[in-house]
Amino acid sequence: MNILKQFGHRVRELRSRHGFTQAQLAARCGGGMEMQRVGEIERGERNCTLQTVEKLSKGLKCEPAELFLFRPKAVGKSLSQLDSRLVDLWKAADDETKAKAVRILSELL
Repeated sequence: MNILKQFGHRVRELRSRHGFTQAQLAARCGGGMEMQRVGEIERGERNCTLQTVEKLSKGLKCEPAELFLFRPKAVGKSLSQLDSRLVDLWKAADDETKAKAVRILSELL
C-alpha cells in the first residue's frame, strides 16, 4: 500500500473513531476544507500539504504526528476499533499508569 493510501486509511480510522462523517470532519477542519477533499484524502487520491495535515489534526483532535502512525496489518487483518483504542490509551499513559494497568490486567487474566 502506498503512503497516500496509508495516510488516507489512518484519517478514516481516526474520523470513524470519533464518529464524524466526512462532512463533519471537513467543517471541523475549517479553512476551506470540503467533504469531497476529505474523501479524496481518505481514498489516497490527494497528496496533502503540511497545512492540510495541520487542519486535519485540529479537526480530529489529535497531534499532527498521530496521522502518520500507520498500523501494520497483522497477518492480513487490521486492528479492531477496541484494540486501536487500547493502543492509543497505552501511548497516552505515563509510566506509573502503565504499571498500574499491567498489575490490574495480570489480576484479571
